[in-house]
This record gives sequence, C-alpha cells and structure tokens, in this order.
Amino acid sequence: MNIKSIRLEQVMRFSMKGSFLKGTAKGDSLGLETHVHVESDEPVERVRELIRIGEQTCFSLQTVVNSVPAETHVTLNGEALPTQDQ
Repeated sequence: MNIKSIRLEQVMRFSMKGSFLKGTAKGDSLGLETHVHVESDEPVERVRELIRIGEQTCFSLQTVVNSVPAETHVTLNGEALPTQDQ
C-alpha cells in the first residue's frame, strides 16, 4: 500500500467507584477510543481493509474486547506472598 502518513491515537478512560476506607473501591474501564489518521491515495476499500486488520491485531483493543485471564503475583521481602485462601 502507498501510505503517505498514518498516525494512531488511543484513549482509554477509567473510573473509580466506592471507598478505599470502606474497602469497596473498584476500578472500571469506560472503554477504548481509537483514532487513525491516514494520508493516502489508496482506494477507500483498501484503507478500510488495513484498518480491519489493524483492529484484529491490536493488543490494546483485543484485550478490551475479549475476556482475558488475569493473575496477580506478589512478593514480600523477596518471598512469594500466599493468597488469602492458602
């Protein structure tokens, strides 16, 4: 493809609800917004296909769109901190 210029901006917004003092604080994502600025003489359909492939291979977007497993591992003074159920 003949791309003169391409620039991508991603903005992710978050919110926090609850209270740290009460132990009810919870972070939440309000979504991911992507802006792609393309300068090209390519046909519209080729640019759309480029964007489609970009969305499918974007780690940030796919992490938000698809459920992903998450684990937290903590060390305290160099030793693994057992989870509360251990």
